[in-house]
Amino acid sequence: MSIPAHALPWGLYLFNFTVTVVPSEPQISTHVASDSLYLRVTRRPLKAVLLGDANVTIRFSEELVLNGTLSSDPEADNPAEGLLFSWYCSTNPGNYQGDQITVPSKEVCHPEQADLNWPWASGPVLAVSPETLKGNRRYHFRMVVEKGYRSAFSDKSVAVLPGPQPTAHISCLENCARTLAASDRFSLFLNCTGCVSRDLYSWSILSSAGNEVPFDWTGHTVTGRNGVYLSVKAFAFRHFLEALFWVSVALTSWSGSALNVNYSFTVNHGPDVGTCQINPATGIAVFTKFVIQCNDFKDTHVPLTYKIIVSDLDSVGEISSVKENTLGAILYWGAGSTIPPSFLPVGVLAHQYSLRIYVQVYDSLGAFSQVTLYATVQAPTHGNSSGTVLRQLENFTQGPTSLLSTLLQKQDFLPAGYLMYVVASVLNSIKTKQTFQDDVAKLREHLVNQSFVLPVSTLEEIGQVVMAVTELTRKASTLTPVARKLATARIWQTSQALQEYRHKDKRFRSEQVEILSTGILTSLSNILKLLSPQEVVEDPFKVVESLSDTVLANKVPGKETTVLRAPSFSMYVAKVEKWDITQAFRNEMRCRNCFHAALNVSRVPDLPAKAPVSVMFCEFSEDPFPWFPENTSAEVVGFRMTGAMDNGDVMEITPDVAEVYLVRKNMPSVTFNLTVGPSNEPEESLKTTTGGFSFEVDGRKSREVLVHIMTDVNTLFKVLVYARSRVAPQDLVATFLVPHDRPPVVKYSWNNLFDPACTVRDARVLCLPASLLYVVAQRNPSLRCAIAVVLRAPRFVLEPSDKLVSISLFSAHCLDMYGVQSDWREDTCVLGEKTTWNKLHCVCRNAARARRQPSMIELTSVRLHTRYLSAKVIAVPNPVDLRLYTITKLNQNLVALFAVLLIMLIYTVLAFWALHRDRMDRFLQDHVIGLPDNDPYDSMCYLVTVFTGSRLGSGTRANVFVQLSGTEGTSDTHCLSHPHLPSLCRGSIDTFLLTTKSDLGDIHSVRMWLSSEGEAPSWYLSRIKVESLFSRHVWLFMCRKWLCVDTTLDQTFHVLHPDEPLIRKDFFLIDVTYGLGKNHLWFSVFASVVPKPFNRLQRLSCCLAMLLSSLLCNVMFFNLEQDGTETREGRYARSMVIGIQSVLITLPIQLLITFFFTYSQKKPQANLDEAAPRKQPLMSEEAGHWQERLSKWHAQEVARARTWETADTQETAPAGRPAPIRETAPTGKSAKPTLKREPGRPKTSLHPTFRQGHQSKEAETKAPKTNGANKDASNRNAQDGQEVHSGEPSLQEDTEQPGTKPRLAQPPWCVRLAWLLVLATSSVSSFFTVLHGLAYGHDTSVEWLFASFCSFCQSVFLVQPFKIILGSGLRTKNPKYSKNLSWAAKFHSGEIKLSEVEVPLEAMEPLHQRTVLRGSRMYQPLSEDEIQIFKRKKRIRRRAVLFLSCLLTHCIFLALLGLLVALLRLTHSFYHNQFLRAQFSVGLAALTELPDIYGWLHRVLLPLLHNDRKPGFLYDSSSKILGLPLLRQVRARLGEKICLPAKNSAENSVMEKIHCRPVYGIDPEDTQNYSSFWKEVGMQPSLHTDGFSYKPPEKRWVYHSYGRLNTYGSGGYVFYFFPEEQQFNSTVRLKELQNSNWLDEKTWAVILELTTFSPDVSLFCSISIAFEVSQFGAVHSSLSTHSFSLSDFNRETSAEVYLYAAILIFFVAYVVDEGYIIMQEKTSYVRSVYNLLNFALKCIFTVLIMFFVGKHLLAAGMIRSYLSNPEDFIPFHAVSQVDHTMRIILAFLLFLTILKTLRYSRFFYDVRLAQRAIQAALPGICHMAFVVSVYFFVYVAFGYLVFGQHEWNYRNLIHATQTVFSYCALAFQNTEFSSNRALGVLFLSSFMLVMICILVNLFQAVILSAYEEMKQPVYEEPSEEVDAMAYLCRKLRAVFSFLPLRSRTRDEPEFFINMLYGQPEKNSRRFLGLKTRIINGKKMVYLVV
Repeated sequence: MSIPAHALPWGLYLFNFTVTVVPSEPQISTHVASDSLYLRVTRRPLKAVLLGDANVTIRFSEELVLNGTLSSDPEADNPAEGLLFSWYCSTNPGNYQGDQITVPSKEVCHPEQADLNWPWASGPVLAVSPETLKGNRRYHFRMVVEKGYRSAFSDKSVAVLPGPQPTAHISCLENCARTLAASDRFSLFLNCTGCVSRDLYSWSILSSAGNEVPFDWTGHTVTGRNGVYLSVKAFAFRHFLEALFWVSVALTSWSGSALNVNYSFTVNHGPDVGTCQINPATGIAVFTKFVIQCNDFKDTHVPLTYKIIVSDLDSVGEISSVKENTLGAILYWGAGSTIPPSFLPVGVLAHQYSLRIYVQVYDSLGAFSQVTLYATVQAPTHGNSSGTVLRQLENFTQGPTSLLSTLLQKQDFLPAGYLMYVVASVLNSIKTKQTFQDDVAKLREHLVNQSFVLPVSTLEEIGQVVMAVTELTRKASTLTPVARKLATARIWQTSQALQEYRHKDKRFRSEQVEILSTGILTSLSNILKLLSPQEVVEDPFKVVESLSDTVLANKVPGKETTVLRAPSFSMYVAKVEKWDITQAFRNEMRCRNCFHAALNVSRVPDLPAKAPVSVMFCEFSEDPFPWFPENTSAEVVGFRMTGAMDNGDVMEITPDVAEVYLVRKNMPSVTFNLTVGPSNEPEESLKTTTGGFSFEVDGRKSREVLVHIMTDVNTLFKVLVYARSRVAPQDLVATFLVPHDRPPVVKYSWNNLFDPACTVRDARVLCLPASLLYVVAQRNPSLRCAIAVVLRAPRFVLEPSDKLVSISLFSAHCLDMYGVQSDWREDTCVLGEKTTWNKLHCVCRNAARARRQPSMIELTSVRLHTRYLSAKVIAVPNPVDLRLYTITKLNQNLVALFAVLLIMLIYTVLAFWALHRDRMDRFLQDHVIGLPDNDPYDSMCYLVTVFTGSRLGSGTRANVFVQLSGTEGTSDTHCLSHPHLPSLCRGSIDTFLLTTKSDLGDIHSVRMWLSSEGEAPSWYLSRIKVESLFSRHVWLFMCRKWLCVDTTLDQTFHVLHPDEPLIRKDFFLIDVTYGLGKNHLWFSVFASVVPKPFNRLQRLSCCLAMLLSSLLCNVMFFNLEQDGTETREGRYARSMVIGIQSVLITLPIQLLITFFFTYSQKKPQANLDEAAPRKQPLMSEEAGHWQERLSKWHAQEVARARTWETADTQETAPAGRPAPIRETAPTGKSAKPTLKREPGRPKTSLHPTFRQGHQSKEAETKAPKTNGANKDASNRNAQDGQEVHSGEPSLQEDTEQPGTKPRLAQPPWCVRLAWLLVLATSSVSSFFTVLHGLAYGHDTSVEWLFASFCSFCQSVFLVQPFKIILGSGLRTKNPKYSKNLSWAAKFHSGEIKLSEVEVPLEAMEPLHQRTVLRGSRMYQPLSEDEIQIFKRKKRIRRRAVLFLSCLLTHCIFLALLGLLVALLRLTHSFYHNQFLRAQFSVGLAALTELPDIYGWLHRVLLPLLHNDRKPGFLYDSSSKILGLPLLRQVRARLGEKICLPAKNSAENSVMEKIHCRPVYGIDPEDTQNYSSFWKEVGMQPSLHTDGFSYKPPEKRWVYHSYGRLNTYGSGGYVFYFFPEEQQFNSTVRLKELQNSNWLDEKTWAVILELTTFSPDVSLFCSISIAFEVSQFGAVHSSLSTHSFSLSDFNRETSAEVYLYAAILIFFVAYVVDEGYIIMQEKTSYVRSVYNLLNFALKCIFTVLIMFFVGKHLLAAGMIRSYLSNPEDFIPFHAVSQVDHTMRIILAFLLFLTILKTLRYSRFFYDVRLAQRAIQAALPGICHMAFVVSVYFFVYVAFGYLVFGQHEWNYRNLIHATQTVFSYCALAFQNTEFSSNRALGVLFLSSFMLVMICILVNLFQAVILSAYEEMKQPVYEEPSEEVDAMAYLCRKLRAVFSFLPLRSRTRDEPEFFINMLYGQPEKNSRRFLGLKTRIINGKKMVYLVV
């Protein structure tokens, strides 16, 4: 079957073919078979047809038309339907490869093409206007036709013939004489006929020989070298010779022709600089005359002219086009080199009255050179009164005979102007007083008037007027209104005079004109400050326009903008060509207020095509129109645009569009922080972050409202706008989508009732148009309508926070004004789309408007043409954060609530504990410790009160024995213990009842000793008080001693004399300890003794009130405004400060509650007479034992107590009511004798009190000592005022004598008031703390909690201890005695109950028999042998603790070092280095010559650096390149190496080649700068000069590069790579470098350096590749990579930071510990090897810390430098070298630390044996080492000399040494010895025989012999480590003794003993017996059995 062409349309077809075979015979069945196939008919290709020939030639002025209308789709009914046409044009046909097009190519046909795509055509016909394509070129067009997936193309080549050739010549604009003055500017202009804007220009400077002269076109010109204008800065030719030069410009026209035009000039420099001196150098203005003399100024062009300029302006305006502003008054202008004596103005006060003087010396051709002098000129008011100075100034300037009048009459105008300047300077230095104010103002006005007399015809005369007026207006506030107007007019005249000077003087100096313009600028700035709201002035603004015209007249069109700055305003002026007007001010990227203009040149037909356009833009710091009633919200700016006509006239131009960006004023109050947090809806709380606010506006009158959302979170916000303040679905009126990088878009509009269009369209700025506000107003009944705005975004916070999002709500409109009118206008300029919260965008379009001529005050002939703009911003008032009211829930942050509840819970628990302890204290007050060993038949009773110290470990569990000694006898020995009552604990006060057989008289000493047994065998005894119970005498003992085996166990203490002063240290420590236990509010709650007036529960409640009030204070402080930019460390520091403030604020609350609790419960003291001690008659009887006497004594005391109580009751009972009598006689069982206080009696009634008045006097002065008997001393203790109060807890509370000074006591109801204060303070504080805390976010709550914790810690550990310590320190200042201490026992003798004191008669005899034990060994002091045993046990225990602590510390430190090693990521570093080495090492081995380096750079390096897919990253990796890769060359200096003369012999020829090459490190390195081909330049090159510049070595970050041959510094001739650019750029630059012969015979090394960062593993890697040239000329390449990581200290949760903190803590602890050891051991420290090892370890540790800190600081500085300037080479190699050194130090530290582990394993017998064996064998080892080293050196020398020339392993001494070392380890490799096999076999065999078979075995024999000999001595010697380990093992077994083991043996297992102690030698008797040996430096005798 045949199907004709085009018969089937395109598609998929199924063809079935069926064959039926019908046989002729009927019995045979019919056969049917079929098959099918699919046939796809595709569409025919498109046809792309371009009419005409494939190659076309057109003229330059001819239109090109390419017609592709015949292109068609054969398949379509309408062949042209649906075709899409694309046009491409390229100058290179290679960009078309078949149907593939290299679209991104830069070989385009037109400059405005971004790529090959032709952007101006899209249809089938392409029409190119005439002169669009550059002439004399061939262009290749391609038309591409597309439809669906099909496409076709057609090409056409177009040749454009050259156009007409333009004609041009160079015109000079400034410095046009053939002899060019090098000190002035030089301006040229290429006047071209037939040139267009697309023409290319290239300026160059040629020498007289026609060679181009290197020139810094960027730094020394304003216009560059590629414009139609050329403006060269002054002194740009200072390095040129005075010779003929040519300025040449190469013109490449758009028509295709080229043209060169030249301009010749001869350089003339100023005179040779001489010297100038001023005499005197210091003086006083208008009093001292100065002389200036100059010498040695020489020039061929004479005569010379001297110009002296005096400048004292410290606040003069600035102009950017002048490098050095020499503005000043002319002191002298003439031919003389010596200036006559003259006055100088007052110097600058800020510079210590320093004055700058410029001396300019001109030759006859106008060139000058300059010298600067300095003088100190003080104000005349320093030595004279202001009136005197003012009169002298008036004499100088006023009157017909004054100096000023004389000068004006003689027409000496320059001296007259200078005199005005000096007088004005002195006036400014006078402090204006009220008396002289009018005179000064009149004198200023007179001088301003006189300035109009001065002519302004020359530049010097204009300068004098400018300086005089500038100095007069410096203090503009003292000018009268008339003077101010005159000054304004005068500076306008000077500005106009400068313009006239430029037109009439052909040799004008534009730089001098601009310098004088800064003086006008300064005067104008001072005048603008004085504009008044009551007066409308225009003159200053006319000066602004005139000043801009003056500066613009000197400019040539170019890209540089001239900036004039003054304190009051700034001005920007630029001159551009007409076609380039849109580029004006485009380069001002950092402008404060920006201005951009657009101009359609067709709308200004009168302006010539090549006319320059001048643009002026000014900005005012303050409002220059204060008379307007409406205040502006933005800064005021103005702009003006003019064009120059051919006849010189100026045309005012109004731009089509003027865009101005205005900065807002009063910025701090325009934003508010918005609280955002998780959504309220449960299903969205984990997905959405929400926040909202509401505000009110007048919807019927308001403009559009702008909402600026400010946040650093780059997420999409969905903004919902509601018609009311509530957030309800029915009130939703609009929804906006607000992305972070595009303008917002409307997603939903309610019923489409408002127009969403708005002029403001900037990212994050939401515009609510007026139509939307009108819709909202319709839904609100009131005029003020509320609007709610809700922000939603994907979740980015975990809890509410107001630190992330800020909102600015405002409405704005632009204001403009042409000239100075009556008011601002609002109808011509509108807001632009770039308006934000801090900068307003105003767009002004050209519209026809009448320009009204305003009424003129002065200068009426001048019109203003400047257009001024500003803006008015109305901030939406009182926005409300909705989250604070509707979104926040109480359960979102419960930190404060939980904190308060936890405090209340802890208080409740502690309150029950305090109640229990208070009851226990009251119970214990009824008991005293009766000693079990008291004899019942004794007759006398003594109370012994023992004060145990509060130092660490002061308490004891050992038995303490006491013996009293008196004048009448000595008591028996008693043991101070009780089987059921613990005593003698740390800080305790224990009272014991001790009995004696008889009265001991006056006790003079107490003997105490210790048994030194138990868990606490040491005891620190502070004080002892002994009280006779019956005679009531008291004896005091100051002990302050340790009783232990280390000091003494037996000590006798003597009684303390009342007049003996205490040691200040002892008093201070005792007083501080007592104060901490009583007056410290927190510690006293848990003290063992709590005084009665203020019990534990009350103290705890006071703590609660203080703590809760501090929480409230912290809450109040956190509610204050916070700085959102505060760092995390700063926030925590702020929390600590808040904690301190809270403590100080709550301190008065504590004092008030404490006062009420303490002083409202004290009872009045007893009378002194009643409480005086006296001898009881009953007690004088001798009959009865001590219990009977005690009962009688108690009965008598009870009777006296009843009498006192009755008397007290009658005194206090109300009148007319009998006093109640309480029965206190005990009955029943309680009637037995007790020492229990009766109710209602004063405590002191049963205890001795003493005369207080006498004591108070003796407390300040030391009483005279008495030499009486001890009895007298004791009597004084008892009777002469010694304050020992058993009834009061403190001495100081009862120091006043009753009746002498009233006692401070409050009524009992004050206790209830105190409880009420506690309750009120706690309740109020808790309520407000919880209330405010619920509104906090999580971060704020944590900071508040931290501040509260700091407050608590500071109160407990800082404030209250400091208060107590300070009080004790102040009390210690004066001498103190025993009476100044508190000797109060825990309880008074009258308050205690002797439980079970009555003993039945039948039990007394057994108790008496038990006292026989007091004569046993137990009651005797320890013997010397027992003390030694205890000392040894303690020593072993101490060693065990020290050993265990050192071992644990060592293990922890070793673990920390291991973690530090793990943090270095050594494994990652290895693989990272290998990966980078594999990338950079490709082809390095094949490099042998210098040209090969270029090939390697092209083939390997450039593809790695330039990654098109990820610019800035290495190819095929994730490593980011940091900074710019650097290629630098180190080379020898040119021409300084003298080669040896060549000889005829071959050897000398070889030597000549070797030694002719300079040697690195010996020959000098080249550091000069060169042009291309290493040619020296004739002048100092700049950074932009093409050539080779030397980069000096780094001084800030020093590093070195290491190669195979040498080590190089960081300097060299550099070449940078730019990875962000295309590879083609680097290829071209490398080719230029190669063509310039960068590498030559002087090259020593070429080093490539770069640094990468891999964020996947957080590793930096410094890569260095060195190509070194050997002395033979071969190139050796070496690759070095070093990866390192940096610590991140900024992460909030970083285990790394904690590790470093732990290491730092260990470092400090190690240093302190080592310092302590050195101080203890002193000179013996260096004798211990272990100490030296420790010292070395600490030193290495210190160096490691220093290197670590240095590395971090160095890296931080480099990273900051990289972030600020990423386009520079950053030498991270310095960090890598520090890191490498740090790793080596860490390795040594780890080695020594692991080696130190052997020190802690010495408890093993085998370890001790190995150490002793090595120590014993050390001499033999040294001898053998010497022998081995001799043989070793023999083999090294033999191998090097015999095989060094042929064998690789012996090529030098180092490799020979390494090879012989490997032989010692039996590593025989590369032993062929192909050069001499016989010697090789002999060498190896002798080595094996001597070194291995003999010497190595001798080594082993020496060590084994010592090992065998030391077994028994090591076994015999005692070991401290073994004792410590055995002790620890016993303790460990005791700890685990509770385990049910099968067999429990007391002895250690045998294997344990063998492991620690070893085994003795069997069957050896020679080691037994008495031995003497020096062990650990001591001679010891021991017995071996």
